[in-house]
Amino acid sequence: MHKYSLKRVGKISFYLGIFFLPSTLFLGAIFLLISATIGTLINKREYFSDNWNKSFFVCGVLIIISSLKNFFFTSSLLTNEFDPKLSLIGTLNWLPFFWLFWGLQPYLDSKEKRKNTSIFFIAGTFPLIVSGFGQYFFNWTGPFEALNGLIIWYQRPIQAHGLTGPFNNQNYAGSWFSLVFPFCVALFLKQTKNIFIRISSIFFLFSIGTAGILTNSRNAWASLISSIPLIIGTNCLSWFVPLIITIITVVSLTVFQPLSGGLQDLLRDLIPQKIWLEFAETRISNLDITRIEILFSAYRISTLNPIFGLGAGSFPIIFEFQKNLWKGHPHNIILELAISFGYPAALLFLSTISILFIKSAKIIFTKKHKNVDFVFFERAWWSSIFLFFMTQLFDVQYFDGRISVVAWIILSGLKLMLEEKIYSNKQAILSNTTTKNI
Repeated sequence: MHKYSLKRVGKISFYLGIFFLPSTLFLGAIFLLISATIGTLINKREYFSDNWNKSFFVCGVLIIISSLKNFFFTSSLLTNEFDPKLSLIGTLNWLPFFWLFWGLQPYLDSKEKRKNTSIFFIAGTFPLIVSGFGQYFFNWTGPFEALNGLIIWYQRPIQAHGLTGPFNNQNYAGSWFSLVFPFCVALFLKQTKNIFIRISSIFFLFSIGTAGILTNSRNAWASLISSIPLIIGTNCLSWFVPLIITIITVVSLTVFQPLSGGLQDLLRDLIPQKIWLEFAETRISNLDITRIEILFSAYRISTLNPIFGLGAGSFPIIFEFQKNLWKGHPHNIILELAISFGYPAALLFLSTISILFIKSAKIIFTKKHKNVDFVFFERAWWSSIFLFFMTQLFDVQYFDGRISVVAWIILSGLKLMLEEKIYSNKQAILSNTTTKNI
């Protein structure tokens, strides 16, 4: 009874954490820490009996060794502006999540639990929709306070930016909406006669999709569009491909100067300026440095100490010294890991994630399933985290606490989904073998 009560408290705390996470990180983090602690106690499997845990554990050890080395022996390449303590603080972006990956698995170890978690992700996004639309259309900026100032909600004035909600910038908001959007697609495709669920699914699909578009984040746009065929499958190609061709054509007619004329002026009047300017030639020409140049510079910096890295927080200082420009990160999560902690940790992390994506994709997208609703949710689960990590190769929103937490929760569920399929396949093989022997 004690274990049952503990499990129930952990489950409730987990769902509350999911719900509060996007709008109130403080409360969401507390509830999720409680649920992860309980999950650690009630987890049926030993930590080191799981090969995925072993891989992340070794990665964590490499990160710790690197951070200690850079704390006590700071590279001569860094100026006095670099604080060696950042090498230790930077480990908090990774080490706690290797534990969360395991500690939260008791709440994700079935199709039903993962579907419920998906719905809580969607429901928790509702405050972001309200505040984001209020910010974009009515200039709601705050700050708004709750619990005697314990929670302070501030939103940036829109001006030249896209919708941000409570996030630091539009790219972070776009990352959240693109993480949740695949679950909205799955909920919309769910077969149900319940009118409330049907109306809710339509509302969230269009509101979260619209919010993602209004962020003006090109990574978010690409993720929103790409998630649809991944979830629905090849059945949608008959209308999806013409849609993409139409979008590309309209964008080309809107932004390219050689195509200027009456039609272009009409399209520029119809399409919000903040959106089509994201593709205009003037946007690229006005940049102080291109994304490609940042990536090449980051790669060269990563080779300065490929084994142990240079320490977390070192990239902005070295980059500013070399280019006389300030950039907070290298716009690539693998290069960020390599610069901060060295290539052994970065490549181990990359290979572990890649193997998980490949193995799970083979099962999720190739096997036949009896329940079509769960098929859509499983595809949404894979699409959400896969597209997120793909966008992290060109920009990094991972370091926002809300986004990193949800990313590791989805990653944990994906791992359990893979193991569940492997186990069911083995059971089916054993059953067939037994039947033949009889």
